[in-house]
Amino acid sequence: MTNPIRIPDAFRAFKGLPHQLAATEWLDDQLTAEQREQFGEMFRADPPEKPEASPSPGLVANPLPVPYFAQLDNGPEGWRQCQTSSLAMCLAFLKVPGIKDDVDYLKVVQRYGDTTSQQAHQLALTALKVRARFRQNMSTTDLLGELKAGLPVAIGILHHGPVSAPTGGGHYITAIGYDIKAGAWIVHDPYGEQDLVNGGWVRKGGNAGRSLRYSQRNLNPRWLPDGPASGWGWVFS
Repeated sequence: MTNPIRIPDAFRAFKGLPHQLAATEWLDDQLTAEQREQFGEMFRADPPEKPEASPSPGLVANPLPVPYFAQLDNGPEGWRQCQTSSLAMCLAFLKVPGIKDDVDYLKVVQRYGDTTSQQAHQLALTALKVRARFRQNMSTTDLLGELKAGLPVAIGILHHGPVSAPTGGGHYITAIGYDIKAGAWIVHDPYGEQDLVNGGWVRKGGNAGRSLRYSQRNLNPRWLPDGPASGWGWVFS
């Protein structure tokens, strides 16, 4: 007689081999319809979200422990350096050598062009040997996938005008997590706290933009103004 095996251990060892498939089919035949339904509900259930909890070893934190950099303390041109500060947060989190804050990264960007230029940032990131891509076709599924993989994303949004008709030259923030229960993205906004409904700002500078929960209902229209797969973002996957 062989040693009995626990079902959870069998799942971990499952490779789809013929004898394993036969065993699972036999086990399925032993279940009543009620037991099969109960198993399905338990197996498919999502674990409860605990955004602020420390992760167990091997799990991805939510939100990610990304450092916060405010753009308005970068000097007289800081007001236009949202893309630089947002990307610098990502680079510091990724522990890119030589990037301790947004001023460090700004110096690299300025070798290649203006702080608002995607080309200048791509050249700067290449020089830093960072794998990064600028996308203009991201969806909410894409963003969630990056965050679940442990990677922050610098996303471009329209920050002026009402949420029903957002406008503007654009603003960058760093997505660091998500709160499913609240229906929100957790972000670092380098400029401050936005008024997502009406446009403009509620608070500016300092730590006003740190670890904000921006509702998906009001942020998504500003990030995805041209449809569900029109989001701008710098990704590191």
